[in-house]
Amino acid sequence: MVFNVRNIVIVEAISTGYNFVEDVVRRGYNPIVLEYETEGSDDYDSVRKESHENYYRQPTIIKINGDYDRTLKIVRELDPVLVVAGSELGVNTAVHLADDLGLPGNSYADIKAMTLKDHMHEALKKAGIRYIKGQVVSTVEQAVAFCKENGLEQAVVKPLESAGSMGMYLCDNIDDVKNAVSSLLKSKSMYGFDIDAALVQERIIGEEYIVNTVSCNGVHKLNSILRYNKIKTEEGGYIYDYIETLSRLESEHTAMVEYAYKVADAIGVRYGMIHGEYMIDKNGPVLIEVNCRPMGCTMTDEYLDLIYGQHESDTTIDAYLDPEGFTASLNKPYKPLRKGVLKLIMVPKDMEAEDHPILEVAKHLRSTYRISGSLSDDPVRYIKTRDLESAGGIVYLVHDDENVVKSDLELLRKIEKKYFSFLLSEGMSRRWFTEAAVGSPDVGKIRRECGCYGAVLYAGDKPQEIQGIQCVCPETLSDAHKGFNNVIIGYQESLVKLNETKCLRLIFETIDKVKPGGRVIIPSSTYEYLSYKREGAELLLEVKGLSIEPPVQGINDYVIGLKER
Repeated sequence: MVFNVRNIVIVEAISTGYNFVEDVVRRGYNPIVLEYETEGSDDYDSVRKESHENYYRQPTIIKINGDYDRTLKIVRELDPVLVVAGSELGVNTAVHLADDLGLPGNSYADIKAMTLKDHMHEALKKAGIRYIKGQVVSTVEQAVAFCKENGLEQAVVKPLESAGSMGMYLCDNIDDVKNAVSSLLKSKSMYGFDIDAALVQERIIGEEYIVNTVSCNGVHKLNSILRYNKIKTEEGGYIYDYIETLSRLESEHTAMVEYAYKVADAIGVRYGMIHGEYMIDKNGPVLIEVNCRPMGCTMTDEYLDLIYGQHESDTTIDAYLDPEGFTASLNKPYKPLRKGVLKLIMVPKDMEAEDHPILEVAKHLRSTYRISGSLSDDPVRYIKTRDLESAGGIVYLVHDDENVVKSDLELLRKIEKKYFSFLLSEGMSRRWFTEAAVGSPDVGKIRRECGCYGAVLYAGDKPQEIQGIQCVCPETLSDAHKGFNNVIIGYQESLVKLNETKCLRLIFETIDKVKPGGRVIIPSSTYEYLSYKREGAELLLEVKGLSIEPPVQGINDYVIGLKER
């Protein structure tokens, strides 16, 4: 028997929206991806490339341009069951196509309220719910006049269409507003278009959240809630530090969810998803902006399923194809299975990274799920982080124990702030090392002063024999099986000329030889060869989950870590 496999069209299936492709396949349909021929910004092209690499299977990709009638003809011939948006750039076309083809979706008459920040707040005002006062301006003078007319000492300046806080400025005074508008009107959007107008809004100060909802024929359902932690830059930008999932709802969150449902009604969303960003201040919840597509940060379906037991693109297909099942799920409690955090790497300056030790560091943390960013062995150019798209990578954390996730997050934040070469390395931190920086380690002295007992491993630069100790060098490290009471790391020349990643890998592999309850000893004759020296040695032990032992009075030349588990 031959089955007639129907098509589902996804417009711009990138970032987390790439999950739509496999979700469609799992339902027995054929995914067709529409992509615009014109190139976007470097940031957008980078996200698109990463999404292509993440496809489990390559879908049929059809290139389209700005000729809507041509696109409609192409899609009509495909006879799709659904047309959905996989990213911000795809929302306008997806809504337009679904409406013209008579498919389940939203009215194209409401597209401005769904996509343009000024129109969505006008829609809230018309609906009689809280909104943020703002004005579209095309000159600096108009922006200044708006602030003065409304008595605004602080303001927010942003593009009418954007994603990932790109082009958004937090302004503390009128001079900041002038500089932000002037800068924005000279730039391009994430999608490569010239920006000829900006939105100036009153500034709301509070705690910021993501509320993701899915709608089925006008009925809205909470999908997930996350909380932002952002940092204002010296330039007035707004960059992401980390994003955490909410494991449980608190008193103020229920009001925010109810408000989010009213927002969906006000902007005309009856079907599909809303990725909404909200602020809670002393007056309660208020919308910052919505995007009628999956949330960003390229989260895999597996990662989201580990946290929530479902993911939004899959739930969205339910809303279209299985309305009865969608309705039956409305009363299910909000109860995530695990804690998740996305740590975004904030690059402090323009730099060229020779290697990426973050890949080595993060994989030893207990809650790391995966690491995004460059996996190249070649040098990679990074710009100073200014928004979501210019982050130096993302470490995705998830664990059954919320405290493990929080501990790993704080460790990554500490490394980012004080030991950045352990994340992205320019190579400069290791170029000054020479083979004769310090004297050779005295193994007998180390053993006596540190009270080594039981099975002892000494890892040095060259093969040697020491009675009562197993000795290895980098080439023979694999000869030592795990299970030592004491591991003495005595490398010197072996660390010289190694890049940061290879240096850390050698240290971590040596630490792995210690047994639970055992100790790792790093003498000064070794940690002098590490970036950040003594602090660097302590940090690497911490990454491996060892606790740092206090020094014994009069014996100050060792870093000792205890493996407690």
